[in-house]
Amino acid sequence: MPQRKAPATSFRMSSRSSGSPDDSLRCGGQVLSSMVGAGTGLQPPRYKLKRRLIFQKFEVTGLPDYGIIRSPPAPPSFAPPVPPCSTLPSSLGLADSTREHIGLTHISFTPGPSASSKFPAQILYISKSQFQHHRSNALRRTTHNGTSISLRERIADRISRLVPGELTRTICASPPKPLYPNTMKCWLQIFSTPTADTPGTSIVLHFDQKRYLIGNVGEGTQRATVQRKVGLQKVGNIFLTGVVGWDTVGGLLGMILTVADVVSARNENIAHLDAKKKKVPAEKAWMSIHGGKNLNHLLATARCFIFRKGMPLRATEFRSRDETQRKNWDPTYEDDCIKVWDMVIDPENGSARKRSHDEFSDTVPEASSDSTLNAEERADRDERYDRLRQSVVHDMFDSDWRMDALVQKKLSEVALPATIFIRKDGKIEKYTGPMPGSGVEWSDVDVLVRNPWPGAMIDELPPTQPSASSVCYIIKGHPQRGKFDAPAALKLGVKKGPSFRDLTMGKSVTTEDGKVVTPEMVMGPTRESSGFAIIELPTTAYVGPLIDRPEWSSNEVMNEVKAAIWILGPGVTEDTRLQEFMKKQKGMKHIVSSKDCCPNYLAMESPATSAIKLSLIDSDRFPIPKFKNTVEQPLEGPKPFEAARPGLIFDIEPRFQERDDQVVPLLNTIKVVEEARDNKEVMDLAKIAQTQVSAEDYQNKLDERQRDIPSKDAEIVTLGTGSAVPSKYRNVSATLLRVPGYGTYLFDCGENTLGQLKRVFGDELPDVLRDLKAIWISHLHADHHLGTAAVIKAWAAETSKDDLTKNNRLHVVAHDSMTKWLREYSEVEDFGYSRVSPMMISQLKQRFHSFNHTFAPEEVKELGIASIQAVAVQHCNGAAAVVFNFPNGFKVAYSGDCRPSRDFIRIGQNATLLIHEATFDDELQSDAYAKKHCTTSDALNVGREMDARRILLTHFSQRYQKIPVMDNGERDQVAIVAFDYMRVKIGDFAKMEAFKPALMKLYENEITSLEENGHN
Repeated sequence: MPQRKAPATSFRMSSRSSGSPDDSLRCGGQVLSSMVGAGTGLQPPRYKLKRRLIFQKFEVTGLPDYGIIRSPPAPPSFAPPVPPCSTLPSSLGLADSTREHIGLTHISFTPGPSASSKFPAQILYISKSQFQHHRSNALRRTTHNGTSISLRERIADRISRLVPGELTRTICASPPKPLYPNTMKCWLQIFSTPTADTPGTSIVLHFDQKRYLIGNVGEGTQRATVQRKVGLQKVGNIFLTGVVGWDTVGGLLGMILTVADVVSARNENIAHLDAKKKKVPAEKAWMSIHGGKNLNHLLATARCFIFRKGMPLRATEFRSRDETQRKNWDPTYEDDCIKVWDMVIDPENGSARKRSHDEFSDTVPEASSDSTLNAEERADRDERYDRLRQSVVHDMFDSDWRMDALVQKKLSEVALPATIFIRKDGKIEKYTGPMPGSGVEWSDVDVLVRNPWPGAMIDELPPTQPSASSVCYIIKGHPQRGKFDAPAALKLGVKKGPSFRDLTMGKSVTTEDGKVVTPEMVMGPTRESSGFAIIELPTTAYVGPLIDRPEWSSNEVMNEVKAAIWILGPGVTEDTRLQEFMKKQKGMKHIVSSKDCCPNYLAMESPATSAIKLSLIDSDRFPIPKFKNTVEQPLEGPKPFEAARPGLIFDIEPRFQERDDQVVPLLNTIKVVEEARDNKEVMDLAKIAQTQVSAEDYQNKLDERQRDIPSKDAEIVTLGTGSAVPSKYRNVSATLLRVPGYGTYLFDCGENTLGQLKRVFGDELPDVLRDLKAIWISHLHADHHLGTAAVIKAWAAETSKDDLTKNNRLHVVAHDSMTKWLREYSEVEDFGYSRVSPMMISQLKQRFHSFNHTFAPEEVKELGIASIQAVAVQHCNGAAAVVFNFPNGFKVAYSGDCRPSRDFIRIGQNATLLIHEATFDDELQSDAYAKKHCTTSDALNVGREMDARRILLTHFSQRYQKIPVMDNGERDQVAIVAFDYMRVKIGDFAKMEAFKPALMKLYENEITSLEENGHN
């Protein structure tokens, strides 16, 4: 067998003009000259090139340990070829043999046409080197005075620092293919299929050292990973399928935040340990997300509420291109584990998704009309827009911004709201003087402020349009080495031990008698690794273009592809063209994930089990989530595929096979009921309560006590009662209020609120959506608003069906940044924003950290409400508490997240209902203070001072909350604890008091068990 030669490392980049590679590049007051290679050492300074340095083409091949993203093949228009090692500058200080061994190559940088003479070209020389047990890259930077500084750093990070966000392709170096790749165990597992609260199909590809998330990352995906115990710590790549839209990526932002926090904490811990041991800093973990057009735009819309510093993130968009004449079948992405070929499928009609945005077209940057631009100008414009979006995404996740850095400005130059400081007697103090626009005379003094985070510096994103392109993938492993023939090696005189290992790694060895034994003498032939396809077809319009793809006839791509997982929209499974195509793919296993063949089972077994137990105690307040374990209309006749099931596994290596031993069984609700009824103590207490509240005398006394309470039949539905992140037992914040005769109102709307609505209401949901009048968003933390787009989309779809409701408008009452996010996202997909009426706290009010805003009567008239009043609370910028006053005297006060607030108590006086956060138990008072939340006692004290008749405690840390006992004295004041899926009427709060002993006994043992097992 011929020995495979590892490819040399190379980077290439071209620009619109050239420059001398010998000149230095001045940047930020420092001089950056040619970069040359070898060695380890100091961490480099963070250089950033001016934004006017623009590069056109980019290609990377052959670097160790990291992934590769190649541009489509293009004629070489770039500068000088890579110099051979013998011609490299002698200043490298390396012997020719050393240079030849490490394979030095270079990158040439040349500035764009707008660059001045201060920005000439430069050359970066790169070497591969070995550091202990881990491969890395070494660079050496030559300074302006001729000295050199050695440093160890990942090449991709180095170039990203030079030109953050400016490259047309994500820089991501790939490993050289090993001479004889190790046989790696890997398998593919489906962990979610379409249900009410897991709308997407999600798949994880396991390797020992890495995980790949493939498919949809819809709302509920993160919670499904918790339920299925799918760890995210090793996920470095996400391959999104389908069209970029909220149905397919609605859970992406929340998941990125969770992964970023995990990765940042790990990076900080590693850096701390390295510092203690005086080791070279380890490379920073990063994440790559791959998907269709508008992926970067979607991520960039979140710049107002997402900011993380510890996890570089790179988003790569795959675009449609003409593949009919393609001859080079190099993979689109490649790393040390997998090779990926993307397939971008456009529907047969070729149209973008429908959208309507005339009402806000004057508020986004004006795009040059395509009709006035030629093809080159249009491409330049689109490239410029893409670079801006990439730059925004870069700054959202890997900025060098520091919160504690203060800069000096004139008071008039400060963008409010902002915390302002002033130097006084050599000390820095908080500025408390008069402000511009406050109506009080003020002086334009020098003050100190923190620069806003980078995302806030971009006021508007470039315009984009919805894309109908659906991204699919073919994924394979690297060729697997043959079997080592130990007897043959021994016969040739090779001794056991290191020599055996060297031969299996592709190295020749010399025996004691001087005989050279090469790997091909003792190794079996390499073989192609198995592979699979992930294909998403939203409608039947994609079937024809998919079948016509040239990849199906490429042996290089399709060889050993043994399975296809199909993510299909409604009705696509019955397409005869697709079924015939499946039949023709001999030797391939076809798995279909679609609502047509996958039932709406209880995907979240843990909260469902909890809900069933609660329902046995009090079925009037705790309904069982709606589900169905069979499909609505089973497909008739034999089909060339099987339905996807959560937990289904395909072993890829070392031997391809399908396994169903990990398939998740449907929740046995009968068994749950039987086990719950076996708890006699709880059931006896529940029976006592049920007897008590159903007695006629009890109801008469309750009616008398509550005679003065308006809207006693108003219903509160607690859809999400947890904080921070979706967990196994509690989803994130959302509370629905239904007031007969007035309307339905949603207070906060965390991720997967729509899924929770579907589980609670089932077939009733259309009526609930048609009655929805307003959504209040208390602040822009992700756990309070990432479900808003999906709810608006469902509302718009339902109300548009009826002539009586198709002109209705949905009011979103929120911070202006929330409205901006919705508006910018509507450029990606038409989710109904044209029918949204934003209601914002005025810009003038937001300029100050304390505000009291009452919405004008004409603003609230359509909502069926007498007035809405909001006040600032202590939590984060823009956080507000609100009071809804109804014409009949019914009054609802909602805290959002906050510390106890005197202003909120004032405007909420004599509220009928107080909904207040109680994030922490009382023993965690210091945590509540530090994180600007409330304890249970804090919330109850607010209720007492507000003199609220009914109190609902919610937003608990992600575990079971202790059920408080409240001493109400002589007052008719009742406080209850919220659970997911709970439905309670104002007039029934007192009834829940009777069930407290049963509830406390139910969770007495479960709380202890959960905490001991570390469950959340």
